[in-house]
Amino acid sequence: MLELNVGRPGGTRLVDLPSAVEELGFAPAHVRTLSVYLDTSPPRIRGQAYLLSFRDRSRTVRRNVGAEDEDAFELARAQAEHYLVDQFGPRSPGLALFASGESADMVVVALPAAPAADHVVWAEQPFIAPLEAMLDEHERLAVALFDAERARLFTVFLGAIETQQHFVDDVPGKQATGGWLGLQQANFARHREDHLRRHAERTARALMLLLRKHSFDRLLLAGPDEALAVLKRELPRPLRVRLAGTLPLSLFASDADVLVATIDAAESIERRTEEHLVGELLEAAATPHVVIGLAGTLNALADGRVHQLLVADSFDAPGGSCLNCNRLVLNEHLCAGCGAETQPLASLREAVVEQALAQGAKIETVSGAAAARLDERGGIAAWTRF
Repeated sequence: MLELNVGRPGGTRLVDLPSAVEELGFAPAHVRTLSVYLDTSPPRIRGQAYLLSFRDRSRTVRRNVGAEDEDAFELARAQAEHYLVDQFGPRSPGLALFASGESADMVVVALPAAPAADHVVWAEQPFIAPLEAMLDEHERLAVALFDAERARLFTVFLGAIETQQHFVDDVPGKQATGGWLGLQQANFARHREDHLRRHAERTARALMLLLRKHSFDRLLLAGPDEALAVLKRELPRPLRVRLAGTLPLSLFASDADVLVATIDAAESIERRTEEHLVGELLEAAATPHVVIGLAGTLNALADGRVHQLLVADSFDAPGGSCLNCNRLVLNEHLCAGCGAETQPLASLREAVVEQALAQGAKIETVSGAAAARLDERGGIAAWTRF
């Protein structure tokens, strides 16, 4: 596990996202943990909205903590509060904290994106569903800068260059034509093409090894058209199916330029993927496994049927939740499920996302053109399990 900072017992450990999922997923059972997710994007930093959210949600959770857990909860809450007030420096759009209230270190995870909703959860195991969802949403990309002699290979994950390697193969240059040289041009061209093909084969083998070690989702290429045409012919099927496009980069681009171009391409790919997801769902609107709009989505959540939730980034709505069974409602004063009274919620967005995550649903927040299409149908929809 990668530990960026290890403090004293009861201190703070900054852990990267993949390591946090692995470590917390094997946490001992029946050791109550305070799990905190906060949006720490720039608008939430001003006025310390993230800290106020933590305090409000902690008070709500405390009301339901049993007497036997009050001391442990308060220790965990105080540990998290101390970090947020005295140690936290905003460096990422999201933050997750995991504190047990015991002598163990508190785990802190800087998130590459703001969480879909703020959470404060006190439970027998760490609440890692949002971490798993975020890890699943952020694809690992491989980049190959390739010309007739050189190859530079990268993996990019969670907004940073993760690995890189480079190598050079001696490929003969193009030979001039005319005179006595022209008599041997055909043989020389075949010789050069054979070297280039072997250079492409070596690059493809290196990419396959990279795929086995780091399991990237998409492959991007950059380089001269002639060289890339040879490389593409040598890519085995596992690489061909991951090929997502080309980047406008030279072989000698800086690492910073490679990272910026890759992130831009990833965002463009993500927008296209979102448009496809929304289009596919809307085309299936009449089938039994799709609900569209807030009312249908709330009913599916209440029945535990949501498999994948699609939410426009602009979506929000007022509503309520049942004081007895926690069912989410639009504006009803009595719960349609159990008949108990409901309490008003200024925002249903976070409550909807929280319930969907709790029942193991995937969350897809869409923006741009995909969000505009979804907004026309209520801004929220879902694929259902049954």
